Amino acid sequence: MERTVLYDISAGVAVITLNRPDRYNAVNQDLVDGISESLNRAKEDESVRAIVLTGAGKGFCAGADMSVFGQEVTPEQRRDYIIDQYQPLMRQFFNLNKPIIGAINGTAAGVGAAFALACDLRVMSDKSAILYAFINIGLGPDGGASWLLSRQVGYSKAFEIAISGKKVMGQQCLELGLTNKIVENDEIVNDAINWAKELAKRPTLAIRITKEDIVHSMNNDLDSTIAFEAQRQVLAFKSYDLKEGVTAFVEKRKPNFKGK
Repeated sequence: MERTVLYDISAGVAVITLNRPDRYNAVNQDLVDGISESLNRAKEDESVRAIVLTGAGKGFCAGADMSVFGQEVTPEQRRDYIIDQYQPLMRQFFNLNKPIIGAINGTAAGVGAAFALACDLRVMSDKSAILYAFINIGLGPDGGASWLLSRQVGYSKAFEIAISGKKVMGQQCLELGLTNKIVENDEIVNDAINWAKELAKRPTLAIRITKEDIVHSMNNDLDSTIAFEAQRQVLAFKSYDLKEGVTAFVEKRKPNFKGK
């Protein structure tokens, strides 16, 4: 039986593929477990220096599999599931010390939109879309989707998007800052992988520190952020890549970063 989440490594890049194409990669327990295991695997593998997350088939992720809303599931069980499963999974995205690029093929809907926005960078086409579909079945956002959207576009626009139940197409996503790139539809994954390969040649520790700094700044004041940045620079000053970067600058050559 084919795995629900695929994992491949090439040239320092781990490609994680949601693999329920017959269900538009709708989220069930196997998919949650597969993403979690794959992110942890990429985190622990020193040869991996960047990650690409994408979906098999025509869509990135349709959101929660509708079977989770069956009559046998109580509201309290759903609440507990979100806290027990989605919360630690979303934390993994932000705690991962390597850059994650979302290759958003088709639509990222519901909690799939949260997965897309939890990536550090995104590549879409004009046929790709972000869809806050929760409202269309009488729900509010889950999986941190409200937190992620409001920090990308601000309160009023986030509220508008979330209550409209309409797709935000790729070009509008670019204008709103919800994606970094728009490419041809059949080039989404290749472009994301090539971008990840470029990042894999960069100073991985410095990228990790930058990610930690920015995540910290989202929830803390200026003084706290400056102090946090200063503390993280201690790690950078001890790294091979800083010495290599400074030496290469002095010697007027291209640095050969090793990611440590």
